Amino acid sequence: MLSIIISSYKPENFAALEKNIAETSGTEYEIIKIDNPGLMGICEAYNKGAAEAKFEYLLFLHEDVIFETKNWGNILEVYLKNPEMGCLGLAGSAYVPNVPCGWWMVEGYAYSHISHINAKTNSRSDYTFEGNDEGLRKVSFLDGVFIACTKSRWLLNKFDKRLKGFHAYDISFSIKMNRASTNYITNKINLVHYSAGTPGKEWLTQLLLNRMMNAEFFRQEIVDHHTEIIAYQQFAKQLIHKQFATKEIFTHLTKFLSVRRLGFKGTVKALKTIYWSIKN
Repeated sequence: MLSIIISSYKPENFAALEKNIAETSGTEYEIIKIDNPGLMGICEAYNKGAAEAKFEYLLFLHEDVIFETKNWGNILEVYLKNPEMGCLGLAGSAYVPNVPCGWWMVEGYAYSHISHINAKTNSRSDYTFEGNDEGLRKVSFLDGVFIACTKSRWLLNKFDKRLKGFHAYDISFSIKMNRASTNYITNKINLVHYSAGTPGKEWLTQLLLNRMMNAEFFRQEIVDHHTEIIAYQQFAKQLIHKQFATKEIFTHLTKFLSVRRLGFKGTVKALKTIYWSIKN
């Protein structure tokens, strides 16, 4: 039995998804629709929906998706019966860099089992990964298009209401959940996503805010210097591309300059990155 929580602002997308769920879920469910045309942040919307849920298994879901797997609800319920399960998703990263970033930017550690439709060309791109015998792979933080967990775990780790917008909520929620349990993604549920997301300046600003408010959850014992410097250089490019002021770029790049995470050679590269970022 499944409670599906959707923060909705496009009636046509919600109607198509509602019909699709009825045809594919294969389990008893309820849909909790939170009408949200900019009325509240997604953290508030999801917490509101979860509080209303009558079932133990929760699925926080975007409305611009379609399921292609039959009886996916039964598959999900089997996974969530595992007492060690934290969050379950379809995309995420198994490594947490020192700098703020999206899961897809973590080279060598990013995995996805989602199909994307290009709105302009209608072309389709399919992504997947190799999982274990159950179709699972451990990750540290998840993409927010599909996040499942038990209501019991949500009650101990609600979405961060300090995040008022529509970004970083998934990182914040899943990375905290991963401290007390284990997050996974699965390749057994096929989902088509009709949006590529909008990682603009607001997105990066929210990621920076999340890092400031939840810094203790981003500490990592095992360090990959190669991945760290690539992530650092990508972070610098994002700051420039999103048109942060030169002073802001310098402040953020120096704040996340860590010899322990970057190593000696990586630190030298990072210092060069700072120089060229503020010069240009």
